[in-house]
Amino acid sequence: MELTQEGLAEQSGVALATLRKFEQKGHISLESFLKLLWIVGGLEELLHSLNPPKPNFTSIDEVLKDGGRRERKRGRKK
Repeated sequence: MELTQEGLAEQSGVALATLRKFEQKGHISLESFLKLLWIVGGLEELLHSLNPPKPNFTSIDEVLKDGGRRERKRGRKK
């Protein structure tokens, strides 16, 4: 995208110091992170990944027929 830190900070509204701290230490508020994603083009992908999958069942009868019980396993002793 050929953006400098200053350009990204200006376009996103995130303080330059916050952007530098994020690049160095990985610490940033959710609000600032979303602003940066908006500018660099990752916000739509993030929102898409939050959509729950469509249910496989259309009625409670289908759920009961499926019986999707998983076999339980014991944890190992250390």
